[in-house]
Amino acid sequence: MTAVDWNAVFEAEARRRKVRPQPAWGSGVRLDPVVARSVRRFQPLPEEDRRLVDRLLATAGPPGKSDVMSQLISDVLALGYYRALRDGTRDPLTTEVAARVLAGLERRLGQHVDRLRRWKIAATARWRARAILETGGVIVGHGRALRRLGVPWLAFVTDAWARFERALAEVRKEPPLRPGPRVRARPRGLV
Repeated sequence: MTAVDWNAVFEAEARRRKVRPQPAWGSGVRLDPVVARSVRRFQPLPEEDRRLVDRLLATAGPPGKSDVMSQLISDVLALGYYRALRDGTRDPLTTEVAARVLAGLERRLGQHVDRLRRWKIAATARWRARAILETGGVIVGHGRALRRLGVPWLAFVTDAWARFERALAEVRKEPPLRPGPRVRARPRGLV
């Protein structure tokens, strides 16, 4: 079983981003003011800040199991939010930016699942309670924007909970075998 080299995955994405054309920033954005305020509060850290924080955390040691589960919960909620933003706005620039953020979040969610699977972490009632509380926080803080984007709070909660449970089911599954060179148990010619 070969582990996924997440550094290589993220470095490959960084190279792709350098050659991919930038969004059409000059075309302007037509974004509802309530949604714009919500995006400002929900957005992930800017790339440079995230690199600084990641480096600081790497210096302090690998993330703890509870940190990774917290990140998984946050990313599950952010996936629902940015999917609503991508699908619910009529502005092409906002749609493109939300789609790019959504793709990054999906990659990160895979990394969190992989880490938790390797550490053999089981979701406890405490984690489910935390997921419920954080979902409530998103509804309170971003419910109006979600409604403007066409996502009722119950649909957001149902989708987030289903995504969280699917991620936990992936954590419990055995990792898939990755294709690679076949290794023989014994060299040829030995008795």
